Amino acid sequence: MNRLLLTVILVIASLWALPAHAALQYEESLKQLAEGVVADAAKANRGRLAVLDFTDAKGIVTPIGQFLAEELSTQILVTGELKVVDRALVGSTLMKFHVTQLEPAQAKAVKRAAKAVQADVFVTGSYLESPDGFRVTVKLLSPSTVQSLGATRGTIPQAGPLADLIKEANKPPVVTVDPSVKAPPPPGLGSHSNEYYQLVVTALYRRDKQVTADLTIENKSSRDVKVLCLLQDTVLEDDHGALWKLEAADNREGLCMRGIELSPRKKDRAVLTFSAPTDANGSQFIFRYHEKAPRRDALFSIEGLKVESAGAPPAAIDAIPPPSN
Repeated sequence: MNRLLLTVILVIASLWALPAHAALQYEESLKQLAEGVVADAAKANRGRLAVLDFTDAKGIVTPIGQFLAEELSTQILVTGELKVVDRALVGSTLMKFHVTQLEPAQAKAVKRAAKAVQADVFVTGSYLESPDGFRVTVKLLSPSTVQSLGATRGTIPQAGPLADLIKEANKPPVVTVDPSVKAPPPPGLGSHSNEYYQLVVTALYRRDKQVTADLTIENKSSRDVKVLCLLQDTVLEDDHGALWKLEAADNREGLCMRGIELSPRKKDRAVLTFSAPTDANGSQFIFRYHEKAPRRDALFSIEGLKVESAGAPPAAIDAIPPPSN
C-alpha cells in the first residue's frame, strides 16, 4: 500500500514538473539562438540590429513569426552586447522606402532604410513546424549589399508563452450576432421553421374551385426525417373564413398521404391541392398545418398567402405527356 502511494505521489510530482521543465527548455533554446546571432554580428563587426518579422515555410508573416522575432529581439537585448532597433520603426521605415523584400534588386532602397533607422545589419528569420517544435533559421544581411553575413539555426519547443500563443491561434473564431439584426426570410409567400425542418410556401395557383400550394421542405436536423401531415386537418382558410380542404382523390401521393423522407440538410418539393367549399371565392389565405411526423401532433399557421398565379404548378396537376417515339 505504501509503495502504491509513493508511486502515485511520484507520478503527480512528475506531471507538475513537466510544464516547468518545458518552459526552461524554451528559454534555453531561445537563449542559444540569440547567442548564435550575437556571435555572427560580432564576427561581422556589426553592433546595431534591425529585426524583421519572421515568416513561415511559405514566406508569409504570421503571428507566430512576429512573436518569435519579438522574443529573439528581447533575448538579444538581455545579453547587453548589441543594440536592437524598435521593430515597429523598422517595419514602417521599410514601408516608407517601398521595400517589400530584402534582395539585391532593392539594394538602394534597403540601404536608405537602414540609414534612416541607423541599423548596420538586418536580421531575418523563418520557421518550420516539426514534431519537436519550431525549427528556426536566422540570417544576418548586409544593408549595403543585401548579402548574408552569417546564419544560425535552432529548435524552439512549443512551450511557455509560445504554447499559449498556439492555443489562442487554434481557438475557433467567436462570431458575435447582433440580436437586433434578423435573418432575411426565405424566398416565397411565407414559411415555418422548427428544430426538424423548414417549410416554405413558394406559390399558390388557382384553377376553378381549387388552389394548389407549391411547397419546399428542408431537413434542418442531423438525422433522417420523415415529414407527414394529417389530410383532414390541414386546410387553407380564405379571407372570408371558408375552409378549403384536401381531398384524398387530389392528393394521392406526397406530404399528407405517404409523407416525404429527407436525409440531413436535403430539400424536396411538395404539392397540396385544396378544394373550395360551395361558393367560396377567396384570394388571400391562411395555411393551417396539422403535423403527424416528425412531431406527433403539432399545429402551425402561415398567414398572408395570396394567389399570385393562375393555373397549376409545373407537373403538379396536369400529367406530363409521354415522350414521342
